[in-house]
Amino acid sequence: MKCFLGIAVASLLSAPALAQQGPSQPMFDLSKDKTLYAIGYAHLDTQWRWDYSTTIDRFILDTLDQNFERFEKYPDYVFNFTGSVRYEMMKEYYPQRYERLKHYIADGRWFVSGSSVDEGDANVPAPESIIRQVLYGNNFFRREFGKESADYMLPDCFGFPASMPSIWAHCGLLGFSTQKLTWGSAVGIPFEVGLWVGPDDKSIIAALDPGPYSTAIQGRLDTNPEWVGRVNANGKRFGIWADYHYYGVGDQGGAPRDPDVANYIDSVDNPDSQMHVALVASDQMYKDITPALRTNLPSYKGDLLLTEHSAGTLSSQAYMKRWNRKSECLADAAERASTMAWHLGAID
Repeated sequence: MKCFLGIAVASLLSAPALAQQGPSQPMFDLSKDKTLYAIGYAHLDTQWRWDYSTTIDRFILDTLDQNFERFEKYPDYVFNFTGSVRYEMMKEYYPQRYERLKHYIADGRWFVSGSSVDEGDANVPAPESIIRQVLYGNNFFRREFGKESADYMLPDCFGFPASMPSIWAHCGLLGFSTQKLTWGSAVGIPFEVGLWVGPDDKSIIAALDPGPYSTAIQGRLDTNPEWVGRVNANGKRFGIWADYHYYGVGDQGGAPRDPDVANYIDSVDNPDSQMHVALVASDQMYKDITPALRTNLPSYKGDLLLTEHSAGTLSSQAYMKRWNRKSECLADAAERASTMAWHLGAID
């Protein structure tokens, strides 16, 4: 397995390091600019009970068409969507819409997010599988759009092992977000925005309480007492005047609801605003947190498992773990055989 893992890591290291570079200048100076990063998103739970035909015929199509409508109606609307495999479905089954999508991505209105092939489980797969998620996911985004993501999004995953920060940091990612800890975390929610530290002391910035992905704040965000209070608390305690917030729909794709989009856009840059509302890519906050600010963040080291959705859920489906491990072994054997065949000149 070490050989197989080494090939994946080498491929990641040789790929363009766009995610690691980030923008030349942060969008906001979080040492003084009070900012709520609002992430427009539609959750498509392909790990749940949907079949391929329903996902392709309804959910992928709705995600494209509904967001196209929002883009045309609201010039300031932006959207985030994860999973390179979903984009592959778009390309294969809706080629004309896919070409239109490319323009919105190039214009910075639709963001490829989450780095991964899909929003998959993080508990059962080996580290190799998680590395491959980033390798294949961002390689697809680079190849198709000239873009990539610097974050890993798992809003609805059933727990997160302590190894994840190290894996993602070694992949060059900057941040991670989830809303699942509110469903019953075994260790509580360590912080709203902070550093999640891996076993080798590598770390990523984690947003662990962004609110549900399937709802939105009613009324103005820029004066909302709860979120203004959270931003102020982070600033006073840690010197970073910011927080991270999901809004959108789930679990069948689509687009944030029309009234919510209008409300969020109307909450940007009002004369009496108590904070900036930034409608941005899911990885923007991580890029805006400078190395100096990063050192002030709270930290946590260890598992982030759930009381009802982690170990018990997985151990009740032992056959899934068995087939997952068999697939990992087959992938290892296939790559070794392919590499030797290429070395011996049997394949180009």
